[in-house]
Amino acid sequence: MKSIQVLGISKDFICTISEVLAEAGVADHMDLYYNIPLDFGPTIVTKEFSYTIMPFGTFPDKRKPVIFGLSMPYNKSPVFDSFLASSGLDRACYSNVIHPTAYVSSSLVMDHGILIEPHVIISAQSRIGFGVTIKRGSSIGHHNVIGDFTDINPGVVLSGSVNVGRGCILGSGTVVMHQITIGDNCYIGAGSVVTRDIPPNSIAYGNPCKVAKANQKWSI
Repeated sequence: MKSIQVLGISKDFICTISEVLAEAGVADHMDLYYNIPLDFGPTIVTKEFSYTIMPFGTFPDKRKPVIFGLSMPYNKSPVFDSFLASSGLDRACYSNVIHPTAYVSSSLVMDHGILIEPHVIISAQSRIGFGVTIKRGSSIGHHNVIGDFTDINPGVVLSGSVNVGRGCILGSGTVVMHQITIGDNCYIGAGSVVTRDIPPNSIAYGNPCKVAKANQKWSI
């Protein structure tokens, strides 16, 4: 049995992670570590998978690989900070997990702590920051830059030379046109078509995508 240490837990998203790990041949068992006391585990309604919930107050082994057990920048960033403070788990301790059906360009530059789900396409000369989650069926064009802790939700299309800041969430089915910049801490609503730059700390949506209000929910 191959195990991996998983930090933080989303009771639904952890099920997706378990399958990506198994299908990528990375691990078939997860040791789940909480950074805050919780009383729930994974939501399993069809097929069981192997995991152990470690008692709160126990800490991961710094010598072994770790991954995030949740998505969304406002979850991943505090989990990282918590385990950095308690266990010395810096960026280099985090593994990247890439599903075997994903196409990843050989010129892609990746940081650590990245999860790439099934049928993602990432084109040439792009760069992905720390703790980024790219969900099923997304397409990342050439010369893209994606900032730390950002979430790219299912079916997102980023055209060429797109810059997405840190701590962003791009809703399912969003399309971002060529040479667009989306600032830090932005939330782009599902199905939006982004045809112009979006300033930092914005909640924006629509076709064409327009800023609706300031994002006061998180700042990474």
